[in-house]
Amino acid sequence: MTTTAHTTDQMKAKEQQFVTEVWNEGNFDRIGDMVSEAYTGHWFGFEDEPVDFDGFKEFIRAVRTGFPDFEMDVEFMFAEEDMIAIGFTAVGTHEGEFMGVPPTGKAGDPVPGIMIHRFENGKVVEGWAVWDALGLMQQLGVIPEKFSLASFLETTLNLTKQDVLKRTGRKA
Repeated sequence: MTTTAHTTDQMKAKEQQFVTEVWNEGNFDRIGDMVSEAYTGHWFGFEDEPVDFDGFKEFIRAVRTGFPDFEMDVEFMFAEEDMIAIGFTAVGTHEGEFMGVPPTGKAGDPVPGIMIHRFENGKVVEGWAVWDALGLMQQLGVIPEKFSLASFLETTLNLTKQDVLKRTGRKA
């Protein structure tokens, strides 16, 4: 439970504000107003470690760089005690490098995901997230939609030729 009384309605309002101002408008100066510097994220980071405050900011910046017209729509929101869960869909045009993938200029169907945040003293201190990264990579044409060993090997070869695996620190 939080050390400060926050209603579920206050958490929902703060979460919607974060989606609107930070994710959708790219107002990075607002991150520190809404997320604690003690933040820990339990989701995929660039280093395969829990994500800290700076890593969270870096990820949001990477998304906005890769998809300058990024738009996240909240599909549902549930809050209880000190936690909130949101289901979302996100869209954008791939106009910059993202996760080591050079711009493709493609915009696909909305990509679904779920974020869960724990609040303490009015700020997000912990987060969990899942999103359809495979579906996004398939829409961008990086990974074939029909997956087989042959297509996996071909994709790996193409990513290696483009030097993508080296840029992301992943090994083929």
